[in-house]
Amino acid sequence: MKFTGRIALYASVFLVIIAACQSAHKSQRPTSEWSFQNRATGEYFYEDNGVLLTGAAATDDRYRWIAEATATEAVRFRNKKTGHVLQLDNNSRPVVREATDTSAKQARWLFKGYGWRNMTSCSWYSVSNEATGDRQFLSQEGNTITVAEKDRDKDYSTQWTVVREGGTALPFAIAPDSVSDASFLGNRIARAVSATEIRSNYHGAGHQWKLQQAISNYPAFTAEGNPMLAALYNMALEEMVLNLRDDSTFRTGKLWPDTWTRDAVYSIYFAFSWMNPSISLNTLRKQTLKNPKEALQDTGTGGSWPISTDRVVWAIAAWEYYLVTGDRNWLAEAYEGLRYTALKDIHVAYDEQVGLFRGEACSMDWRTHTYPNWFSNENIGESFSTGTNALHFFCYGFLEKAGVLLNKEEEEIRLWQHYQQSIQKGLDKYCWNKDKGLYTAYLYPAFLSYKPSDRVDIMSNGLCALLGAASPEQVNSIVAKYPLYPYGGATLYPTIPDDFAYHNKSIWAVWQTPLMYMAKQSGNETVATHLMKSLMRQGAMFLTHKENMTYDTGFDENTALNSDRQLWSVAAYISMVYRMLFGMEMTPAGIRFSPVVPKELVNGKLRLERLVYRDAMVNITIEGTGTTIASLSVNGSPQQLPYVFPATAKGNFEIRLVMQNSTQSQGKQVMNLVNPGPGKDWSPVEPGLQVTGDELRWTPVPGLKYYLRSPQRDTLIQAPYSLAGKPFGYYSVYAKDDKGFASDCSNVVVYSGFQATVEAEGGNMAVRSGAAPVPVLSLPPAPKKPDATTPVTGYSGTGYVKDETSGNTSPAFVFDIPADGRYSLTLRGSNGNGPHDVYCYIRSVLVDGKDIGTFILESSGNWSQWTRSNQLTLPHLTKGKHELRLVLNPEQKGYDNNMSFAKGAGYKNEAYIDCLEIIAL
Repeated sequence: MKFTGRIALYASVFLVIIAACQSAHKSQRPTSEWSFQNRATGEYFYEDNGVLLTGAAATDDRYRWIAEATATEAVRFRNKKTGHVLQLDNNSRPVVREATDTSAKQARWLFKGYGWRNMTSCSWYSVSNEATGDRQFLSQEGNTITVAEKDRDKDYSTQWTVVREGGTALPFAIAPDSVSDASFLGNRIARAVSATEIRSNYHGAGHQWKLQQAISNYPAFTAEGNPMLAALYNMALEEMVLNLRDDSTFRTGKLWPDTWTRDAVYSIYFAFSWMNPSISLNTLRKQTLKNPKEALQDTGTGGSWPISTDRVVWAIAAWEYYLVTGDRNWLAEAYEGLRYTALKDIHVAYDEQVGLFRGEACSMDWRTHTYPNWFSNENIGESFSTGTNALHFFCYGFLEKAGVLLNKEEEEIRLWQHYQQSIQKGLDKYCWNKDKGLYTAYLYPAFLSYKPSDRVDIMSNGLCALLGAASPEQVNSIVAKYPLYPYGGATLYPTIPDDFAYHNKSIWAVWQTPLMYMAKQSGNETVATHLMKSLMRQGAMFLTHKENMTYDTGFDENTALNSDRQLWSVAAYISMVYRMLFGMEMTPAGIRFSPVVPKELVNGKLRLERLVYRDAMVNITIEGTGTTIASLSVNGSPQQLPYVFPATAKGNFEIRLVMQNSTQSQGKQVMNLVNPGPGKDWSPVEPGLQVTGDELRWTPVPGLKYYLRSPQRDTLIQAPYSLAGKPFGYYSVYAKDDKGFASDCSNVVVYSGFQATVEAEGGNMAVRSGAAPVPVLSLPPAPKKPDATTPVTGYSGTGYVKDETSGNTSPAFVFDIPADGRYSLTLRGSNGNGPHDVYCYIRSVLVDGKDIGTFILESSGNWSQWTRSNQLTLPHLTKGKHELRLVLNPEQKGYDNNMSFAKGAGYKNEAYIDCLEIIAL
């Protein structure tokens, strides 16, 4: 009885919230229409005279369903064409008919997503009925729909993609005290009861956030007549307090108790250096290696650095902290650490051919997720992320600016200028897509001729714009043309259809924040407002600043990982208040103001109190809406515009700004709103390439065109395709659909007249001559990880050579080249440390005594798992004998030390070396 009474109470509260919000904002009420695509068949179900059948495409209203919320997470589905309700009949068969009792269990359905343990199914849903329980699922059998007991993890007939087919432009609406969402769970509402309490029925009635932590030590924000804006800020302050560790540094989120470089650095840059400088400083110092100092690359893909090189993101927080405090001692300390970081990256990760740095996509560090299926972690390490290069660009700019302020030698300053200019030229030449008006997400490795990916990502474009790598014209293009979903910014576009939701098929608060800033700067209030609304919606509905949500349904429970109070999401919302609504930007001279106050979000006075800036205590009031400052006064005295609050100011200050709409920015109000889902933003799946004789074969998909990626140019081809008589080199195939979306490149085949293998243990050289295509970069499946007593298996020849951290092993290979020409060199080895963590194997490669580059081997955690290194290409190798030697730190400067070097006795930078592979190109 108690349980029943509680449900009844929650239901009544739920109805009161709905009634209050709907009566006040009927004109803003959003609507949505949904369809359901089966993962196994790609078909959709529809109603045909009360029967559920399936079809190839959601072509008309029979396929569209209106979701109706209940007091729990359960939902009813009403067919748009007939008004009938999807329910179970007396034999537990799904039917569509008029609902005599909409509260009956037979008409109530429950979605269940996936998580960490079954991440490959994240973004798909299983659907169960309250009447039959959570072990029987809606599934497709033939062309009919049933409810049956099945293994939802393995049986794809039980998995559904939920597709928004129609409704209002956005599925949600923002009101001064509420957020309403026409979601796939039905119409759900969050309401700010006050600036310290929010109630949300998104996951059913009875959920609320209520301020409990003390936040009076931080700037106070009030929004007259807009309790939701203020409540979400106060919730963010509380979550920041909850993310303070006992060692006076920031933790990463509720699920992540430790400090991570990326998460902490973006948070410090966004807002925390402004309001919590001491914790920010402690955190930056914690994320620095010692002796010598360098920025710390977090544990990650294949053993961290140099597969990932975005640790230079540390520079943006280091500079922001300096702007906030003016601390020259800190500037010198940061310069020392970033100087060594930069020199190390130049030695290991820089590619002179394109003027860019190799490394994984910035922040999107999830092994081969977001990359082609065939990519190894070594391939990730030899690709070129646009966003990561934007961070390198800023790092060298930091070193130049700090070097000037610290009176460093001109020669050193010119070095930093050279690399910053090189990166900008490389980004413009290789990464900027003129047709799209956007930066590509990444370049393929050199062996595929630095081909740009067809995908774009929000972090690369936002960072290039924010950090100065993009021109003003490019910034305007990025803001206007970057794809935005109804629920927020597309992390990766177009979507990889056969991959799960984490970076792909997701929206992240942190990654859309730089684009939000640049929308303000470019005067595009439409884009700025949409991204601000996205931040507000997810905070209000989820009652916490989550890390991410699904791209199509805006759901918080169907991505691989998702934490409450994620640090950089918390900071993103606080920065929305500081940098967007109040328009503050830190500069060497002081605080510059350029607010964007959308009429859609603000209908009263805004006030920020107790902002401490160096020796000043500042209160700020904003009146009116728009993107242009009509007037600004300080302590009652009008100021000339544009105005910068001086860094030398001391005492208490009252700053008042009056806003107005701008006529100059009216032509910039362009937003590229796109819809997610199959048939909308899904790219083709990459082909699987096979070799028969001299032919390339794959399974063509009707309606797609196929292109050959060759050493010379991309060519339209058909399967099968013969390489006979073609130039030697690496070949791949990709598909394009009628929307112009391209798949990732297929697995690679090398066509060569000379291939040789040199064994590490004995120097034996096996040669394969005669022109023939051979699949590369594909290795046998890894064996089960052996225990300590199990002998290592899987090597070629008679054995292998141990190249250990100590002992100065320096394995050498002697090989004979048949003719002058261009050759590719690859190492085959095993790095059983890890898996992943910070144990990437790194060695300088000396050919005939000359340093030609670096080999890396991922840390797999299995000494019997043999992988291929990155590839090094020698454009002019002469005929005759040569020696290749692997050397650790030949310059004696520690450039080959991986991130475990700081562990002292725990330093592991070692591998078993099997053989060297040589290919004529």
